[in-house]
Amino acid sequence: MITVKTYPELSSKYRETSCVAGIRLDQGTPQHVRLFPVPFRLLQQEAQFQKYSIVEVDVRPHPKDRRPESLRPNLETLSVVDHLPTSDGWKQRYAHIEPLVARSLCAIKRDQEANGTSLGVFRPAEITDFRLEAAEPWPAGKAALADQLDLFDQDLRRLDWVPYEFRYRLRCVDDDCPGHHMGLKDWEAGQSYRKFLQKYGERAVLDKLRERWFDRMVTPDKAVHCFVGNIAAHPRTFMLLGLFYPQRHVVDFVQGDLFSV
Repeated sequence: MITVKTYPELSSKYRETSCVAGIRLDQGTPQHVRLFPVPFRLLQQEAQFQKYSIVEVDVRPHPKDRRPESLRPNLETLSVVDHLPTSDGWKQRYAHIEPLVARSLCAIKRDQEANGTSLGVFRPAEITDFRLEAAEPWPAGKAALADQLDLFDQDLRRLDWVPYEFRYRLRCVDDDCPGHHMGLKDWEAGQSYRKFLQKYGERAVLDKLRERWFDRMVTPDKAVHCFVGNIAAHPRTFMLLGLFYPQRHVVDFVQGDLFSV
């Protein structure tokens, strides 16, 4: 089940690629998995999956990535077989995710030091702030790669630089949590900027983004969870890859069942 699809990164080797992560469902118990490389926009239309799609794909250990969850997909074998809906407060989606929910980001980082863990999901105790901060412009080399993509594929829309970072401040349930300040890498965040800019214009786009990514998400009726992953070259540094926000009553019901056993 696909849970994470980040905004594409330009690459001299792969043209462009996204970080794709999900939950492996064919090993008995759910497991975190990272698929790389995935040049998503270059895939055939029938293979272009959504988040919370169920996909089948042949994989092998990644020869250049030692993180235990990382696998290299054979994209020619990829097929989309199902998609889990938002009905029932995201109950079907949460059923696959719940077994992997860690106590906290602090706990995920401790597990990384002990076991090399590089992916995780947790529910923060509190999300205290959301800001849109100016993003670093693409260096000249990346801008040139974007132009080259246009030459390779005339039907492929040019990849736009998003001038804002979506940043959250949050706190774990751990008593000694120092707090975390994390930038969101979700593809949907970048796409919403492009969509809202076109629909509402420059003067209103920031307010509309805050409404979408904070005001309507961080609410008492939702149980926001964070998908995180580390950087291969800096394994102790974790990024916010995506947000998962089932209805609170779904989470409370499942947890109530667990504690009643």
